Amino acid sequence: MSVPRPILIHGSGGDHRVWALQTARLEGALALDLPGHPDGEAVSDAGALAEACAAAIASVDGPRVLVGHSLGGAVALEVALREPALVDGLVLVASAARLPVPDATVARALGDFPAERERLVAGSFSDPDAPMAAHARAALDACGPATLAADYAACRSVELRGRLEAVRAPALVIVGSDDPFTPPWMSEELARELAQSAMVVIPGARHMPMAEFDMTVTQLIAAYLARLELTLGEP
Repeated sequence: MSVPRPILIHGSGGDHRVWALQTARLEGALALDLPGHPDGEAVSDAGALAEACAAAIASVDGPRVLVGHSLGGAVALEVALREPALVDGLVLVASAARLPVPDATVARALGDFPAERERLVAGSFSDPDAPMAAHARAALDACGPATLAADYAACRSVELRGRLEAVRAPALVIVGSDDPFTPPWMSEELARELAQSAMVVIPGARHMPMAEFDMTVTQLIAAYLARLELTLGEP
């Protein structure tokens, strides 16, 4: 049995850069860019994003672990539901079974993008001047307001409640205690519905724990991959 390969999927307004610290440390890690981030046409539906990702995921030799942040976590779950043979494990970071976005937030993304960018950075980092915050800003600037608005529409399309028992892959759910966008109670709701799940709350973390508490998240993912390799190798 091969070592499980982590395939990393970013969230709204992101790209592969938000996973820089994980791709540098996790053997074989591959970070995907969703359509429109920045290349191609943005997609405003989570199911369509899952279809777009499935082809890229299928091109990677298994076993495969999908590691999704926020919207990327919902996309990973959609892939697991639609193409279960592609998914041997799941790590869901700051994600949820539903991702509501207020009308005012969508309007700000289109009408005052700099303000929305800074709101996202402030909600993602306790220190908005942290080095990885610059990567988050750069990813947001690269995708721009139209793609961010499409991401928000994709978030609004997420409704996984009542469907998650069908996900057979074991899941690790990671959330920051201070996440203002997907707070711990939303991760608890997600973990309860999954057939096989464990949940970890990182004290003091906001919406991007993989960037701000990178060693903690990387170690959690590495431990999960090691456990999954043993499980998959069992007769």
